[in-house]
Parts: sequence; structure tokens; C-alpha cells
Amino acid sequence: MSAISRSYIRLMTMLLACALLAASAPVASARPLTQEKIHARLVKQGMGNWVGVELANGTAFWGRIVSIDDQSFGLQLHNDPAITPVLYSDVVRLHTGVSRGALIACIAAGVGGVLVVALVAHHEMAKMPTLPTQPTEPLFP
Repeated sequence: MSAISRSYIRLMTMLLACALLAASAPVASARPLTQEKIHARLVKQGMGNWVGVELANGTAFWGRIVSIDDQSFGLQLHNDPAITPVLYSDVVRLHTGVSRGALIACIAAGVGGVLVVALVAHHEMAKMPTLPTQPTEPLFP
């Protein structure tokens, strides 16, 4: 059996073991949002910013925050001049976008990846042989 076949079998065995372990891992359910949490997240997001909302009846939409009250908030949906009122008690999930820490981590990973590729390319290019400027032997003897 060739080395490639053995490596392929080992890879497939590891993938199967990981799939079986991942399937048996318990999945934690999300904590329900309270009205105070929703209000705090909307205030932190700020007026004029975009949020995604999923309601208890299964409706989901994105909109710009135009008003924040004690019991509800208003969204202006894309290409709709009317303000859509949303009660805090109807909200199941609130999407406010990527956090600042996650954005910084993605940027740092991208910059790090570019640096690694640049360093490897420099290392590989430094080992390339140089060609002689003039032939040392006659071309046609």
C-alpha cells in the first residue's frame, strides 16, 4: 500500500472520528432576550444604524433604527419610507452586526496571513540561484 493511500485512510478516519464526536456534543440553547437587554443593545448600537430583528411569529427583517422607546422601537426598512414599530416582547433575536473585537481579530488575522506569505516568499526567493552573465564554456565546440 502506498504512502498516499495510508495518509488518505488516516485522514478519513480522523474526519469520521471528529464528525462522530461533534454530533454527540451538547448544544446549548441561547438565553432568551429580556426587554432590558434589547433596549440596552439598541441604545448601544445607536440611532440611524442597521439592525436585524427576528420576531416570535417567524418574521425577520433588517432596518435602520429611527426611534427607541421604553416598550418598543421603530425601524425604517430598506426602500420603505414608513416606520415599522416593533415591541420588545415580540423580539426573539436581535442582530446588531459584527462586534468591534471580532472585526479587529479578522483584520489582524488577514495582516498576519499576508506577512506570513510575504516572509515565506522572501525566504524562497532568496535561495534561487543566480544565472551567470556570460557563458563559461563555448556554446558550440
